Amino acid sequence: MNFKSTVIVVAFALLSACGQKEEITTTAAVAQSGNDAFDAAVGEMTTAYFSHAPQVATQLGVPENLVPGIAKRLMDRSIDGNASRVRDLEAALAQLKTLDVVSLTSDRRRNHAVITTLFDGALGPSRQVDYGTTTGAWGLWFLPYAIVQNSGPTVDIPNFLNSHQSVASAADAEIYLERLASVKETLDGALESYRHGVQRGAIPPDFIVEKSLSVVESFIAPAPDKNALYLTFTAKLQAAGVENAEDYAVRALRIIDADVIPAYQRIADYMGEIRSSAPHDAGVWRLPNGAALYAAMIRHMTDSDLSADEIHQTGLDEVARIVAGMDQILRSEGYTEGTVGQRIQRLNVESRFLYSNDAQGKEKLLSDVRAYVEEMYAVLPNWFHQVPKHKVEVLMIPEFSQDSAPMGYYNNPAPDGSRPGYYFINLRDTTLHPSWTLKTLSYHEAVPGHHLDGATAMEREVPWIVKALRSNTSGEGWGLYAEQLAAEMGMYDDDPFGDLGRLQAELHRAVRLVVDTGMHAKKWSREKAIEYMVNTEGLDEATAISEIERYAVWPGQALGYKLGQLKILALRAEARQALGDEFDIRDFNQQVLNVASAPLPFIETTVREWIATAEFTR
Repeated sequence: MNFKSTVIVVAFALLSACGQKEEITTTAAVAQSGNDAFDAAVGEMTTAYFSHAPQVATQLGVPENLVPGIAKRLMDRSIDGNASRVRDLEAALAQLKTLDVVSLTSDRRRNHAVITTLFDGALGPSRQVDYGTTTGAWGLWFLPYAIVQNSGPTVDIPNFLNSHQSVASAADAEIYLERLASVKETLDGALESYRHGVQRGAIPPDFIVEKSLSVVESFIAPAPDKNALYLTFTAKLQAAGVENAEDYAVRALRIIDADVIPAYQRIADYMGEIRSSAPHDAGVWRLPNGAALYAAMIRHMTDSDLSADEIHQTGLDEVARIVAGMDQILRSEGYTEGTVGQRIQRLNVESRFLYSNDAQGKEKLLSDVRAYVEEMYAVLPNWFHQVPKHKVEVLMIPEFSQDSAPMGYYNNPAPDGSRPGYYFINLRDTTLHPSWTLKTLSYHEAVPGHHLDGATAMEREVPWIVKALRSNTSGEGWGLYAEQLAAEMGMYDDDPFGDLGRLQAELHRAVRLVVDTGMHAKKWSREKAIEYMVNTEGLDEATAISEIERYAVWPGQALGYKLGQLKILALRAEARQALGDEFDIRDFNQQVLNVASAPLPFIETTVREWIATAEFTR
């Protein structure tokens, strides 16, 4: 090659290199611009969400400087408050949807999927109807009725102030009193929304009005100085050693007596007015645009577009499969007469399985439950690569809300470690908790169930808004998957009745698919749903009534457990088939746990990407 040719080649190479450099620089700039735009949009959603859901911010431990003023407010539950909430969240969601997801980093793509999928689902019902509440005490959760027996402000506010509002200093006491003073306005706003729903034709069923009224009356029945809010606040003041505690207590008592109790009374008065005109039909099918509302609730609560008919049939199929397994255990233990449901009902009242329904029996029950949790902690490292640092405590559900509360539930820990996770168990009557059922309830609500999921989510380095979000189907599906995992871990070895309890709990979730769709899509009555639940799974009638009435006011929520578990199990079978001998249960469990609160479609994508990577590197 001559000198002239060499110069041309070198020049061409330099020009090409410059072009490539410019292209790389441009691509990097575009990517950075996309990431910056995403971060800005997340900031907008964070402000919009926590401004409208300040209690959620407190539960999470969101710093006050992130969204100023949230520490002293309660959620606005009025008509205008809900409309403003929907408007602001829709605007923030629309901004996120305009972004080019491909240009984002992998972590941002995950966060984008979580935020857009869950907000889109949660806002879906409000696009169909002009009544109900878009966000509740637990975050993104649409409620068709503004005040009911197991949620809404009459229940959520006392639970929040008692369990989550810290009073560790004089400054905290002042914040508590500010929030307590805002209860009146919040309750009056909720009553306004409740009236609006009734006027629009979205009146709750008569049995829900009655139960809701009972909760309100139970709260205001004691004298103000015996009210649960006052007693808890004064106990917190004393425990923290706050100076001038008596002055704070006097101020709190004045607010409770003059503002809080009268606001509850106004709600009670209105419920008394409408109860005689409330219909008895349980399902949302009778509400304005009820069919579209239920379809939106399915999307909201299951991250899917499954039809009610598909879900109903899945439930029937699962019921048949699980009942056969329970029958086998019962027969092996000598219980051969009657249906599975009838045999379970006999087990429910056998004295050898019951705790005494007194203070001593309740303390023994709590002690046993705490032991199950500790035993599970000891074996977790064999099934997971990482165990979160946050611990979980077992507590009794406050007495005033026991009658309408579920058998157990879980609240997340604070990210900064100031509050552990709480596994609440309902001890209104210990006979509702035969000993053979308690292991499974504990594995679901605590470890390896909701606490492992919730605490892992708290410890991830993600934006606060992502920490606040949780897919109903993924989260509850993980809890039900955890129950089966406990059996695989050997926690029911030599305990056939405990394993029977696990199967009954799984059957309960399959029955939910049948009765939820039955009431809301197939026009089943409350009584038909209760009868099916009692006869199929052997649940006592009182518990079945509480469960069915829960589904009546939380349409679609009960579908998440079984549908989520089935998807996780299907993904596990897929991974085991693809990886063969190299499949490690710890790898799979950790993959799912790390994104367990994300929407199901994202979990599916995550697991399949992991499978593909694992196959490639074999």
